[in-house]
Amino acid sequence: MRNITIAQRSAFTISVEAENISPDKFAPLTLSQIKSLAVWQGNRQRTLSDLFVIEGDDAPAKAEELTIRLSGDFSQVKRIAEGMTAGVVLAEGSVGMHAGNNMKGGLLSIAGNADDWLAREMRGGKVVVMGNAGNYLGGGYRGEKCGMRGGEIEVRGSAGAYLGEHLCGGSIRILGDAGDFPGAANQGGTIFIGGSAYLPGAEMSKGTITVKGEAKVLPSFQRLEIVQVDGLAFQKYAGDNVDNGKGELLVGVGSS
Repeated sequence: MRNITIAQRSAFTISVEAENISPDKFAPLTLSQIKSLAVWQGNRQRTLSDLFVIEGDDAPAKAEELTIRLSGDFSQVKRIAEGMTAGVVLAEGSVGMHAGNNMKGGLLSIAGNADDWLAREMRGGKVVVMGNAGNYLGGGYRGEKCGMRGGEIEVRGSAGAYLGEHLCGGSIRILGDAGDFPGAANQGGTIFIGGSAYLPGAEMSKGTITVKGEAKVLPSFQRLEIVQVDGLAFQKYAGDNVDNGKGELLVGVGSS
């Protein structure tokens, strides 16, 4: 197994676009070649070694054999692990916007918080966030018909608005609260919210959304029977009836 550690040389006042921080990009390269990979800070192109201290095993390896450790706060670093297909990225702190964009495999583990657009249009692999996630988690970018298509996302804290927007597959599990309109225009896949949510599933046509806590439900959802899930009672709804009504929404009894 190959291990590489990356740490910032100093705190950033201007954010960095660093889609090259990925097992797929690092795997075939020596340490010297990795250090020379391009990143953008504002409108200036830099190299990774200009901004980061990079240490670890020198010999190239397969992506699935590589672990990248991000030491410190990377909240001003965007697009980490973009398009990764294999391997592991372990962030010891927080990460910036668009981490895990178009991820297809491997593991992205974040010990802190994640900014907006985490795992945008994800297709496979797993993302774990120990803290909170921002808006548009697992969503589709502007004009896209599908957001997340496969894989797993788990957030131990809370998430912002529009999580799983245009979800077409995969699963999202939030242990805390969610912001406005989780699962908007949901077309498949599953969303679990351990806390509360506001107007889940607006315009959803397929898929399942479960809200364990309180939820304000749109009047376009049809109230059905009470169901038991893992020993807990949930009110079942069908909807959104403005968009064929084939989606399933479950809300904890006494919470809606």
